Amino acid sequence: MRGKILRGADNSLVDEDLGTDWSRREFLGVLGLSTLPVPTSNTGTASEIHPQVGAQQADVSGSRFVYGPDKMNIGGRLIVGDPNGYNTIQEAISDAEDGDTIFVHGSYDAQTAGETFPIKLDLTQKKISLTGGHTGGSEIDASGVDANVLEVLGTGQRDYRNRALVDDLTITGGNIGLRLRGVPYSTYRGLIFYQNQSHGVEIEGYTTPEGEFRGTFGVNFIDCLAWGCRGIGFHLNPSARPHSTTFFGSHALYCGVSEENNLPGVQLRGFSSSFHGGTIQNNGAAGIDARSGAAQGIYNTYFEGNGMASPAPEEIFVGETSPDFAVRDCYFNGTLPSDTPNGRGEGYRGISIANAPNVTVQNSVYQNYEDAFVYVSNARDVDLCWSTHLGLDDSQFVNAAPSVLRLRDNGYVAPTDLRGISGLYDGDKGIHDGSGDYPFALAVWNGSNWISQIDGSVIQ
Repeated sequence: MRGKILRGADNSLVDEDLGTDWSRREFLGVLGLSTLPVPTSNTGTASEIHPQVGAQQADVSGSRFVYGPDKMNIGGRLIVGDPNGYNTIQEAISDAEDGDTIFVHGSYDAQTAGETFPIKLDLTQKKISLTGGHTGGSEIDASGVDANVLEVLGTGQRDYRNRALVDDLTITGGNIGLRLRGVPYSTYRGLIFYQNQSHGVEIEGYTTPEGEFRGTFGVNFIDCLAWGCRGIGFHLNPSARPHSTTFFGSHALYCGVSEENNLPGVQLRGFSSSFHGGTIQNNGAAGIDARSGAAQGIYNTYFEGNGMASPAPEEIFVGETSPDFAVRDCYFNGTLPSDTPNGRGEGYRGISIANAPNVTVQNSVYQNYEDAFVYVSNARDVDLCWSTHLGLDDSQFVNAAPSVLRLRDNGYVAPTDLRGISGLYDGDKGIHDGSGDYPFALAVWNGSNWISQIDGSVIQ
């Protein structure tokens, strides 16, 4: 099958050497492509590519079809792996054109093929995407390699149309599994980061040689899993300005656990970055560490046994640079495996809020915490919405340090001695705890004083 492929008078395809007359379906069937949709119009003219390639190329309605040793392009879909596909992903990227997709076949073996790491997907040069078939079958295995596995570089704010898309791959070993720079509004779906020796994902800031900053924000991770990474599962570096990074149904398991490391499963950074659904379990430090942003949130997420390498394990840590943080509709279980590095059997705290103002925790279920489900220190106006939570054992609900100002319950200042405490705004409401000669009752802040709603007395 090495002759020139011509089109006959009846639009069939003819092998010049063999004299074989094929229909388009029969031709594509030989290539294993008969199930692909093919345009019905026949406007192209077939031509012969360089004989060293030993392949045939047919132009069918403008699509590129190349098939032969170490090269397979089926209409802009470049195949990596046997049979007859590209040997390496980098070779396919080099051959690709704008709009093409690199497909990693399950037969691809990075180390046998001699893949060079890191694999570089440079969107400043070509607008292409990278994909596999079944996530568990299409793997980039860099085990034992002292280099990052996949690096994606983009045009940043210069062109929001140039958005990266990588999906349905397992990325094993190497240092960082996926390094992202200058790729705002990009999407990563169905990826597994397994036993990377550094972070599973690293989002970094990038400055061009000309001094132009290119951020990475508005990124979506959909159904991604970081599992057994030596570093952080998902590491958002503030230098990237990773605002509005969103995780949908993604997971971080057994990350940051080693003799040298005590790291979280997710380092959440950026304004309005959020985590929706998924599982955060058995990571070295906090399951999610939230700082350097505002209006961040965690919703409908399962937490269990995080902080395995920490002396005081916790599921979520919220720092002072993350105001207006929200946790809603989550499940928390402090139970730890029997072989944890810290030797503990249960968690210390579910959520630690340190210096972060205006945090809200609502509608969650919790159990197995030694100190408390929520710990608050040096923070103001944290709203814990007591009545919306369910404790499944005798774990204390909250431990609030004396430094906390106006701890709240569903918007109201929780029962406390209101004397000497100012309201946040005119009409603010709080519960006076009965200290002094004033009744235990609701009080309203009038801009200068708390007014008891029982007898109208001024609480001062």
